[in-house]
Amino acid sequence: MKGIIFFILIFSSLGAKAACEGTVYDDNGITHQKVSSEKDYYYCFGFHHGSDRAWQMDFFRRLALGKNAEVLGMRHIKSDFMMRLLNIPALAQRLYGELSDDQKRILEWYAEGANAGFEIGKNAKEFLDLDFTPEKWLPEHSLFVMLLQSFDQTKKTFFFDVKEEEKLQIYPDAKDLARESTLPWFTSILKEGEYLKELKKEVVEYSSSKITPKLWAPFPEVFGKESGSNNWVISAKNTENKKAILANDPHLDLKTPLFWYWIHLESDEQNIIGASLPGLPFIASGTNGLVSWGLTNGYMNSADSIAITDLADSDVLTSLPVIWFKFGFLKLPFFFKTLSFYKDTYPKLPLDVPGKENVFLRWTGYGLKAQDITAMFEVHKTRNVQDMDQVLTRVGIPSWNFVFADVNGDIGYRMVGNTYQETSEPYGVRKMTASEFENPKILDKNQRPHVLKPKRNFIVTANNHHWPNDSHFKGGNAYSMSFRAKTIEDQLAKTNKHTIDIQGKIQCDVSVPDAPYFVPLIQKVFPEFLRQWDFNVSDESREIGLYRRLVDLLMENWKVDEAGLYRLLSDLTDERKKDLSKLYNQAFSETDNRPWKDLLELPFEHLSGEKGFAYSPILSGVGDKHTVNPGTARWDEEKKNYIHFSGASMRMIIEMGHPVKILLNLPGKNRDYQTASSGNQTPWHQWRACEYFEVAF
Repeated sequence: MKGIIFFILIFSSLGAKAACEGTVYDDNGITHQKVSSEKDYYYCFGFHHGSDRAWQMDFFRRLALGKNAEVLGMRHIKSDFMMRLLNIPALAQRLYGELSDDQKRILEWYAEGANAGFEIGKNAKEFLDLDFTPEKWLPEHSLFVMLLQSFDQTKKTFFFDVKEEEKLQIYPDAKDLARESTLPWFTSILKEGEYLKELKKEVVEYSSSKITPKLWAPFPEVFGKESGSNNWVISAKNTENKKAILANDPHLDLKTPLFWYWIHLESDEQNIIGASLPGLPFIASGTNGLVSWGLTNGYMNSADSIAITDLADSDVLTSLPVIWFKFGFLKLPFFFKTLSFYKDTYPKLPLDVPGKENVFLRWTGYGLKAQDITAMFEVHKTRNVQDMDQVLTRVGIPSWNFVFADVNGDIGYRMVGNTYQETSEPYGVRKMTASEFENPKILDKNQRPHVLKPKRNFIVTANNHHWPNDSHFKGGNAYSMSFRAKTIEDQLAKTNKHTIDIQGKIQCDVSVPDAPYFVPLIQKVFPEFLRQWDFNVSDESREIGLYRRLVDLLMENWKVDEAGLYRLLSDLTDERKKDLSKLYNQAFSETDNRPWKDLLELPFEHLSGEKGFAYSPILSGVGDKHTVNPGTARWDEEKKNYIHFSGASMRMIIEMGHPVKILLNLPGKNRDYQTASSGNQTPWHQWRACEYFEVAF
């Protein structure tokens, strides 16, 4: 462990039991805790979350309840209403009631520790400035957070139905225009011999409405609008030290406090360290010394926007929610729009889709059973990749890609979560009878994408398609483009002598993988366009700003994604050549030959959106939209620059030796995030510079 190690005794007078005394916080703010029993394990898990991230836990809980306007004011009314649509608390209460007494005790122990931690955490600046204290944490509140994260990470699949419906207004062949699987950069997670091939070609009819549908208001973006991530493992056969290596860098919104809380819990029976989400007693990515694991967003279809064609009025229940909001020193009621639910479960979406009325959200999360959750309590107890694979087959929470490696040098991959069994690629908002809506086919554990000990000796996931085009099963259309995945695969295929340091360089790679496909097409119209560019990003680069702005403008104006843009640029009409010329001039004017460091701003906004809680520095961003180290950003019309909002929420690399070696890089402070920082050695600066530190384990 580098630097000074601070030993901090937490006395009972601060609200903690003796179980959590003797905590060690290393100089990177990571919590190291020795415990003597399973009860103490979960109690201390909750205690440290409650002590260091009480406000974050309360924010997630309020978000799930649709009650943030009560403390943050009127601007949260719409998001509170949209969250009420999901009815997460009722689902969580049902699931909690289905748990066995032993399983409930785990959440009870965690809640008991969290409430003890709240005695310290309630002094956070957010609570003091907003003049409220966190309510008691109940065991079922952890299920609120679990379901909130699951929905936030899977909502893209139902939202894409609406986006596809919009595209059908412009392009009758929108489905084919957007198909990525036949383009030159495409790559899938599973390879030849690792999946069931197409049994027969199925064609699905689809038709569009005449008016572009829109949601009445967007659902809150909790973890990230574009939550793209990288996740890969390399078997011992392809590493220099003959030890398996795992790399994981989940791409979430870059906020303060950072989403992950790193914690190390050690007892005589187990030793586990990794990233946890405050509110949940799980290690999402980490190691127990025998197995390491990491996760990314699966993006397989687990949520749909469906128009029910034979809806019976008696099957729809309505209610008028009251949204309370803070107004000065008062808390006032706001009677909002009516909520409607099919069979008291599936919310009617506030969409206007002529010809496709009665559009409801069908999400596999609504069908969860207690057994779909409880396997997550066993992940940290696994002893090899076969053991991990068996545990993950029982996880029904939608939907994540897990990769894993063990000390034997073996690797594996499995997608977890209940997802719809599709053998064709439907497009837009589909019509169904009530019976079809209620009885979807779900992939069973053997049909879900998975592979153990692949012959190629590495596995890469980067939110790309699970299966190639000739697979029997289809995953939907919400995947990210394969640019990042292909870049990583190309790097891993270069050598069979990989090291932990090489993985850090791959995680921080800022070559622009989409540019080699698009620049030559643009050069057919503008021959001198970026002729000298090497397709890399640097702070001083002027090419990347012009390129990214032009490509964004083309996609915005032509209403296509990268797949559609590639096809349109490959066969330009005279009208689109005029558009290209006009948009090129606009991009050139807006970027004004400025270096990338002056065009990409990274503010690390506070999770609440409140401007008064500014604990982080504002830096120039890194990378670009499709680089492995991404600078996913939105254009700010007023500032005339990009605001970098999503990137690596952590960078973790684990070499599975005896002992394991862990390298880590965090975009902020693991604890004490409200303490002011200055200079160029803050965690944020070190994250930007890709400076890893080794974690003692």
